[in-house]
This record gives sequence, C-alpha cells and structure tokens, in this order.
Amino acid sequence: MAYQISEDCKGCGTCAKKCPENAIDGEIKVRFDIDPYLCQECGACFDTCPQGAIVDPEGNRSPKKRKQKKRARANIDPDICAGCKTCFLNCPQEAIAVIKNGIIFKTTYCQVDAKICIGCGTCTLFCITGAVELT
Repeated sequence: MAYQISEDCKGCGTCAKKCPENAIDGEIKVRFDIDPYLCQECGACFDTCPQGAIVDPEGNRSPKKRKQKKRARANIDPDICAGCKTCFLNCPQEAIAVIKNGIIFKTTYCQVDAKICIGCGTCTLFCITGAVELT
C-alpha cells in the first residue's frame, strides 16, 4: 500500500515538490493525491509535509512540523508588485492581504502576514513580476 494524504492537507504542494517520482498531484489550496501506482514509498513526502497530513503504508501519520525559529517567509516588494492578486488567490494559508492606498491615484499591492506564512513558496510560483521572494 502506498502513502496517502489525509483530509488535513491544506494544498500547499510541498509534498509534490519533494516527490522524486512525480506521484503526487493536485491544485493549490485543494487536497493533493498520491498515485499508488507511481509511489515508490520513499517517504520524501512524509518527511516534508508541514501539516502532518501524510499517512505511511503502516497507518502512521507524519509529524506536524513545528514552527522553527528561523524559517523562510514570503516577502513582497510593494515597489515591484503589480497588485494582480495571483499570490493572494493561490496562497494555501491565506497569509496574503491586498492593500489599497490613495484616493485619487489608487495603488494596489499585496502584503504577507509573517505570522501566518509557512514559507511554502507557492506565492513565488504565481507572481508575474518577481516581487515575491522567500527570505
């Protein structure tokens, strides 16, 4: 029996990025699935899931990753941000807010809430201007 993904999956995609067999597929912010025919039971997904949503063939759940004191977090440069909201719409943790400033000349940009961000990097994949980076 292959590894499985439980209902606790937040759809961050960390497991899919680490899978050497490309056995994990899904959409951001939606529960991912593991193809049991492609899964080689290497455990890469089990070791990396930040939500503890992976179940091994013996039925053991992956440990939920504790917040580390120093971990990567998304940072958005408001001078580069186009305000297109793709990072906002695709963040699995809903850690990005859209900020609107100005009365006459309205400026829209996105901002990360560092307390919520888990540093999964999904926002960097969707940013069209390169304004988002993990620091």
